[in-house]
Amino acid sequence: MQNQKSFKSAFVALIGRPNSGKSTLMNTVLQEQLSVVTPLPQTTRRNLKGILTTDDFQLIFVDTPGIHQGKHVFNQSMIKEARTVLEEQGIDIICYIVDLSREFGEEETSIANMISTLTAKILIVFNKIDLVDVPEKKINRFYELFPQFSKLPQIQISANLPETREKFLNALDPFLPEGPCYFDPEELTDANLRFFAAEFIRKQIILNTREEVPHACFVEIESYKEDQDKHRIHATIHVETAGQRGIIVGKGGSIITRIRKNAEKEMAAMVQMPVSITCHIKISPKWRDNERFLKFMGLPAK
Repeated sequence: MQNQKSFKSAFVALIGRPNSGKSTLMNTVLQEQLSVVTPLPQTTRRNLKGILTTDDFQLIFVDTPGIHQGKHVFNQSMIKEARTVLEEQGIDIICYIVDLSREFGEEETSIANMISTLTAKILIVFNKIDLVDVPEKKINRFYELFPQFSKLPQIQISANLPETREKFLNALDPFLPEGPCYFDPEELTDANLRFFAAEFIRKQIILNTREEVPHACFVEIESYKEDQDKHRIHATIHVETAGQRGIIVGKGGSIITRIRKNAEKEMAAMVQMPVSITCHIKISPKWRDNERFLKFMGLPAK
């Protein structure tokens, strides 16, 4: 009698600098726009799980906030969020996403030092090779700076290309231990609809405003009602100053209307039903340095 092939499963953390391509890679692998991707660094603020299940394995990807040196308590809370995932949440594999299109600096050193202390298996993922004339030169430079990674498995990819999916999954395969199916095979994420509503609104703020405004915004979902004919969402957009509020409102309410309408379209596409979003903009001075506010919103404080 032929032995039945064993099922494998693993929790896979994606870590790297802001805008290194973590969210893009997860979306490519899942073949869904699950994690918000914009040109703005520090788009990912919370650990988002994306789940890929086949007949042979289940991978639970954790898209972590980009590790960066920020001046606010909120920035430090995001670093703590990423560190907590790596140290306390049973991660089997760490995929260290290295952006070859930028120079290596303090942020890269900070990540390298953090990862070097961990016991999980590590795959180095050199990303954005399409944006570099001679990727090997940048890769060699990376190993000069961080020789502790020189003998680890690595792949070279462009996270936004469809063919990256198979290449990345093949690279993970040798790492996968036998394990159970932790989530229902039909599930794509552990996040709820309130999470996505907040993310879609924040995405539109990023795309429709400028300078410090996107970083100074926090979207709170006050209520989410699933009626038979429509999903009705009430959101509060927290900003730090009256000037930021004015930018989001726009002339004659034009910007907030665009933000709301575009977020409604994205949410409707997800739930396959009409969506109505109302937005209240509230000035919450210095919320990024207010530990009480951060804890109330479910964010880790220092």
